Formats: sequence, structure tokens, C-alpha cells
Amino acid sequence: MATWSQLTLNPSPHSVAALREHWAWKLGSDWTPVMFSAIGDVFLELPAGSIWWLSTATGSLEQVAERSDEFRHLLATDRADEWFLPGLVDALIEQHKVPGADECYSYAILPVFAQGSFSVENMRPTSAHEHFALSGDIHRQIQGLADGSSVEIKVV
Repeated sequence: MATWSQLTLNPSPHSVAALREHWAWKLGSDWTPVMFSAIGDVFLELPAGSIWWLSTATGSLEQVAERSDEFRHLLATDRADEWFLPGLVDALIEQHKVPGADECYSYAILPVFAQGSFSVENMRPTSAHEHFALSGDIHRQIQGLADGSSVEIKVV
């Protein structure tokens, strides 16, 4: 079973700056990072003390706790399995897909798209900076599109 050190990420200031820049359209600027998952998601605290989960896979932002002590309690429950996907991380490690320093797992195709998935085949270690920048930019561009909309992504 994956350990907490395998399920979490300690990103560099450079990577956190990319998160702030490329997700500002959704997060604003008044928040503090609390925890980062190995799958590239972020838990953040707002000034009022509430804890929110940003799924970089789907672009969703969900309040998960009213206070940090409640969040710490939830980390010992089944909610942590939903947030950190330990079974998937175990499978990635078994396939020798192990992130290095300042890396997280990222998606070849984001799961927000029909062709994307939370699977070993769709994920690989990537620089956290690149993951936050790319996922934030894609979600910003597709926000407001109806489910099932066709999109074409051109990499330049």
C-alpha cells in the first residue's frame, strides 16, 4: 500500500507559482496551499479557514472541511482514498512510474474528456510546474462548455 510520502507531493516554489498563475481564474489569489497529492490535486485553505479540494483532472473545486482540524480528521477516513487514489498510485509504482523531485502524476488526456481516464496507461510522472500550467490552461479554455462538447487541442 502506498505511503503518505508516495501519495503526496512537496512542490517547489516555482511549481506553486505556476499553480497560482494558471489557476488564478478559478482560485483567485487569497488562499494558502495545505497539501498536494501525487496525482496533482491541491488542497487549499481560504482566509475564513475552510479547506477546498481542487481536482486538476476535472477542474472541480469542492469544499471538503470547515476547518483544518476537520480536514486532518478526514485524512484518516475513506475520503482520503477518493482524494489520493492509493490503489492507482500503487499500480503506477508497480509499473515503475515513480515521480521524482518536484514531479507528480499527470494525464496524457485529462479525465474531464471522454477519452481520458484515471488509469496507469493514461498517467505518467511530469514536472509539477508543467502539470499545473497545462491543466489550468486547458480547464480555463473549456470552462462553460456543455458536457459532450467537441474540442480540438492544438499544441504549439
